[in-house]
Amino acid sequence: MFVVVFKYRDETNSEYWLQAFYLIAAATLTAAAGYVINEIMDVDTDAINKPNDCIVGKSLSKTNAWLLYGLLSSVSLFIAYLFSEVFLMLNLCITVILYLYAYMLKGMPLIGNIMVAVCSAAVIACCILLISFETEAAGFNFIGYIVFAFVISLIREIVKDIQDIEGDQAVGLKTYPIVFGITGAKIMIYILTGIEIVVCALYAFLAWGLDLYLASIFMGLITVLLLLFINHISKTHQKHEFQVSSKWLKYIMFAGVITLIFA
Repeated sequence: MFVVVFKYRDETNSEYWLQAFYLIAAATLTAAAGYVINEIMDVDTDAINKPNDCIVGKSLSKTNAWLLYGLLSSVSLFIAYLFSEVFLMLNLCITVILYLYAYMLKGMPLIGNIMVAVCSAAVIACCILLISFETEAAGFNFIGYIVFAFVISLIREIVKDIQDIEGDQAVGLKTYPIVFGITGAKIMIYILTGIEIVVCALYAFLAWGLDLYLASIFMGLITVLLLLFINHISKTHQKHEFQVSSKWLKYIMFAGVITLIFA
């Protein structure tokens, strides 16, 4: 993976910032819609997995939840259309995938996890509509960040499935931890995290060599966090401990976003 500074298209132009707003707003609303549809479809499992934190059926009726989902999705697609027809199609694809995940793919081992990870990585991938690259190497660097987002999201989805295993079993879902057991799920987490550690360490090394010190330091921090995460997950057995593991991955994802700023 190469480290080369990205060049933003016409960043001094007011039209650029308007387009950036459209991109961010549409992505945020799509993510919110995905969260709502997931809450709607998970009413039965959430009643077991997190009975005190259920939203649909308590704070929000199911009918109103569907109306909110429709509103968020519609506004998101409209804003995406204002950006470009290409982004509209991409946004529509992500919206459909998130719906299918909540409706049926969540219960399929690894398939649903991969679909959510693809959507997470797509958020970064869509930034290509706003930026250009100084060199071909910069393009490879950008792809590296997409891969990073995909793998981290996939790891987190598996951790969340372990966390929710009780409720998922009760409603007959076949998630990865249910099919292969918690030990099997942990092995997959170790493999994916190991791949991420190697990639991040290599990135930090190359960035330092190209005098991109801040990017190198942040990616070095992420490498350390991933090592600590593996140590933590190896000792994790209880539900509340897996919740902590999920938070670890949130921090790592946030650090990755910060690193992208300095790349």
